[in-house]
Amino acid sequence: MTVSEFQTAVEEILDVPRGSIKESDSRDSIASWSSLADVKIVALLASESGIELDSELMEAETFGEMLALLKRVGALKA
Repeated sequence: MTVSEFQTAVEEILDVPRGSIKESDSRDSIASWSSLADVKIVALLASESGIELDSELMEAETFGEMLALLKRVGALKA
């Protein structure tokens, strides 16, 4: 999965316009980013890449931190 594909999928999960999520966005800045959305994001990653990062992913404060983690573990391609 590419960064762009992941961003689009997260935007769909969060029900925000495509291309609107920024690396600085967080659970606090997007009203629809709930614990249920977190579960959907984790499930997406597990199904697309086979990587399960439940606790590590939940520690990411922003979308940018989430991207950095996923790149570091090889879950995302450029």
